[in-house]
Amino acid sequence: MSSKRSSDGSNALGGFIFFVILLVVMIPKPVWIALGVIAAVGVVIWVVYALVAAADKRRIEAEEQARVEQAARAAAAKRQREEQVRKEEQHRVNTLGKQNAALVESALSAVKRIAASEAARAGWLGEVDFSVDIKGITDNFTKAYALRKVANKLSALDKPTREDRNILAEAKSTIASLETAATERVELIGKCAMEAQRIDTSLRTEREDARVAEQRAELHAKLSAMLYGIEATQDVGPTDSAVDAVMARVQAYREIKNQILVARGDGAT
Repeated sequence: MSSKRSSDGSNALGGFIFFVILLVVMIPKPVWIALGVIAAVGVVIWVVYALVAAADKRRIEAEEQARVEQAARAAAAKRQREEQVRKEEQHRVNTLGKQNAALVESALSAVKRIAASEAARAGWLGEVDFSVDIKGITDNFTKAYALRKVANKLSALDKPTREDRNILAEAKSTIASLETAATERVELIGKCAMEAQRIDTSLRTEREDARVAEQRAELHAKLSAMLYGIEATQDVGPTDSAVDAVMARVQAYREIKNQILVARGDGAT
């Protein structure tokens, strides 16, 4: 049984080979050459397409990787800045006290608003370096906070002496002077920020007024030209008015009809 199957398979293979040989012999050589050229061109096109597709894929992957890395770097930089700001704020609270630290934050915020204002960028405010002011404010608050900490410890002792009361009074007066001077400086910086905002508003108003004035002049000129054209047209008057033509024909028709009626009346008499 297996021998018969093997014989059938051999016969089928032999028939297929014979068919292929017969096909090769029957098809002309130029046709084979053309088919070969077409096949070669197809292979070249496929290879080029595959290379281009692979290059595009690598480029897209590289761009995506670069985008991811850039986003990661930006996020890391943002976290680092936020952490730095948090540390600075905490340091100010530790060295100045919570209330004084809030005043310093207020001054720093006002300085940022001043620097970002149009008045500062346009040079209306001159030099806007508040580093000396911020340092003076911080130093005063630092000294006041340090004095208060020590004074609180001294005042917490039992059986205060006259010397204790005297030096505590002096410390209290000094603390008040330091904090008052620093607070006044903070208020002045805030006032500078408000004045810068007012200047920005004034500059915007001036630009808007100039724009409106320019638009007004343009509209005046346009309206004057239109009025002049209308007046000139009215002076000349219409030369080929359809209304005049129709009315003239109506008048002529009436005159002719009257003449006919008159003629008929004369004939009847």
